[in-house]
Amino acid sequence: MKKIVLLSVMLVIVFASTSLYAAEKYALGMGNVALKVDYIYFTEDVFDKIDLKDSVYVGLEGYYALSPNFYLGAETGWAGPKNDDYVGDVNVDIDVTYIPVELNLKYVATLSPDWNMDFGAGVSYNYFKIDANKLDANVDDWVFGGQFFTDLNYKINDQWFIGINAKYQITEDLTFDVRGDESLHTKTSADNWRLGANIGMMF
Repeated sequence: MKKIVLLSVMLVIVFASTSLYAAEKYALGMGNVALKVDYIYFTEDVFDKIDLKDSVYVGLEGYYALSPNFYLGAETGWAGPKNDDYVGDVNVDIDVTYIPVELNLKYVATLSPDWNMDFGAGVSYNYFKIDANKLDANVDDWVFGGQFFTDLNYKINDQWFIGINAKYQITEDLTFDVRGDESLHTKTSADNWRLGANIGMMF
């Protein structure tokens, strides 16, 4: 996974190097912030089996221009899938808390005066917690990850923009201890993809 993340970051840097001779006007301002509301889908089979595979993700991101088309920024957010159902023959409530903290690089290509599209990648440190009462199964951990993403944005005016975004994220494995016994556990990851809309402000 680390090799894939490193390769992605290097590709973004290579693409970004072409922006050194770009026009002086910045694609999305000297800096920008955006609020995102996405559909998030966890790809591991274990989440499908316990009906926790998808949820709403709310995120906040901010970027600063290193050149007219090359941006460095961070994102954090929250998703909280819930399940009030049977797991086997046990009626159990399961609550998940997922909070990614990302550092990203992206290249923004200007398609027209009003439209732009970006491609990026980055690394992340992700908090994942699952509470399952009656089963006494729990995990509460931070895991490293990496992500790849693209956005399509429309400038409403010189200050505001709206857009759509897509992201795929991979993470290290999580270990689920069963009834507090470390010898009885299963491993899975928090790999996910997201698709949604955003609204942002340039400055």
